[in-house]
Amino acid sequence: MKKESILTSVGIDIGTTTTKLIISYLTLSNVMPGSRIPQIEISNKSLFYASETRFTPFVDRQTIDEAAVKELIREEYNKAGISPKDIDTGAIIITGESAKKENAEKLVHALAEFSGDFVVATAGPELESIIAGKGSGAEEISRKEKCICANVDIGGGTTNIAYYKNGECIGNACLEVGGRLIEVDLVTHQVKYMAHAAALIAETLSCKDLQKESPDNQRKQIDRILTQMVLSVDEVLFSKTPSEITRALIVNDDLPELLPDKIIFSGGVSRYIYQKPVSDWWIHGDVGPLLAEAYKNGGAYHAFKVVNGAETIHATVMGAGIHTVNVSGSTVSVKKDCLPIRNIPIVMPERKDGLYNWVDPAKRFLDSLHTCVALTVPTQENLDFWHIDAMTELLAGQLTRIPSIPKVIIMEQDTAKVIGQGIVKRLGNIDLVCIDGIKAFSGDYIDIGKALHDAEALPVVVKTLLFKNN
Repeated sequence: MKKESILTSVGIDIGTTTTKLIISYLTLSNVMPGSRIPQIEISNKSLFYASETRFTPFVDRQTIDEAAVKELIREEYNKAGISPKDIDTGAIIITGESAKKENAEKLVHALAEFSGDFVVATAGPELESIIAGKGSGAEEISRKEKCICANVDIGGGTTNIAYYKNGECIGNACLEVGGRLIEVDLVTHQVKYMAHAAALIAETLSCKDLQKESPDNQRKQIDRILTQMVLSVDEVLFSKTPSEITRALIVNDDLPELLPDKIIFSGGVSRYIYQKPVSDWWIHGDVGPLLAEAYKNGGAYHAFKVVNGAETIHATVMGAGIHTVNVSGSTVSVKKDCLPIRNIPIVMPERKDGLYNWVDPAKRFLDSLHTCVALTVPTQENLDFWHIDAMTELLAGQLTRIPSIPKVIIMEQDTAKVIGQGIVKRLGNIDLVCIDGIKAFSGDYIDIGKALHDAEALPVVVKTLLFKNN
C-alpha cells in the first residue's frame, strides 16, 4: 500500500427522536513501512460534513417511514455534494425505540443502496449503551485516568447507562426514561401524547389527566413525572433496591454494585444539562429540556464528578476505522470453506462466577440482525498446557450454546491453532475459524478474507467505530 490512503466514511444514526449523518475522511498509514508485514493505523480523521439533526420520520407510533428516511439521507448526500459510490466505508446504526419498531429490519435492507458493505445493524439497549459510551469519550477517560467512568445517554425514548473501567465496559443498563415520552403541542403547549412509561408513572403518582389541566398545573404534574424518572435512574446508578415504578421502567440492568468516579451525560437531552436553561421549555414539542433540569436536580449529578464528554449531544457513529493485519497460517485453525466472512461483531466475555462468559454478551448481537459473532479471548498470563486445555474446554462448552455459524474465535496471543484443534477434537468437524494476532474491542467488527495466494496468511480487517471528536 502507499504511504497514506484516504477513505471517505459515512456515519448514520437513526434514533428514537432524531436522525443524523456525518461524513468524514480517514487517513490510513503504514506505521511499519520497513517491515515485511504492514501495520495499518488511522493516523488522522477529519470531519467533512455534518447534517443538521433531523427528526426521525414515522408513519405512526409503531412504524418508521422508510421512504421518508431514504429521502432524508439522499438529501443529506446531495447537500454534502457526494454520491454513495464515493463512500468507502461507514456505519448505519438504528438505535433506541426505533430499533424496536415493526419495520426496523426491513428499513435496514431498504438502506442497502446507501450502505453497500458497511456495518448496518439495529442496536439493542446493551449494544447502544456500549456505543454511546465509546462515542461520549467515557471509555477513553476510564482508560487514560484508570478510573470508573459512567456514561448516561439520554435519548427520546430511553436512558442507556454504561460503566467503563480502565477502558473496558463492565456493565450496562437501560430504562424507559426519555425526553419524548411526553409530547406537547408547539402552539398551545398542551400535552398531546404520553408513552406507556410516562402514563404508568402518572397513574402511580395519581396525576390528573394532563390534557385537561391548566398550563400551570400541567407543568407541575410533568415535573413530578420527570422527577420520578430521574429517581428511578438514580436507584439503578446507586445500586438501590428498585421501587415498583423503577422495576417497570427497567429494560435491563447489568451494572456492577460499584459507584463511578466520574459521569458523562450524552444523548439529545444532554445539551440542556451542560448549557443554561432555555426560555422556551417546549421548543422541541416534548419534555427534553425539562427532563434535563430533573437530571440536574438528581442525586447522580451531585454525587459524582460530572465531566464534559467528547460528544455530549449525540454519540453518533462517525465511520469505521480500518486496521489491516496479516495473520500467520502457522498459528491459525480455519475450515477454509467458511471464508470469507464480513461485518462480524466482536463479543468480549464477561466474568461470571470467576469464569469467562461469552453466551450472554453474544445474545445482544444475535438478537438483532447478526447470525454470526466473533468471540475474543482476553490476554492470558499463563499459557501452560493446563490453562490452555481449561480455556479450550470452556470455549467448546459455550460454543454449543451460541447459535453462531460459523464459530469464530479471535485472540491476541499465538494460541489459535492449539485451541482450534482442541475444539475440533471435542466438538467434531465443525465450521470453525480460530485466528490470533488480532486485538479488538467491544463495538468493533471484523472481516476475514480467504488465504492470500501462495501464502499461509489471512487478510483480516478490524473495523472500529469512530465517534465525533474522539
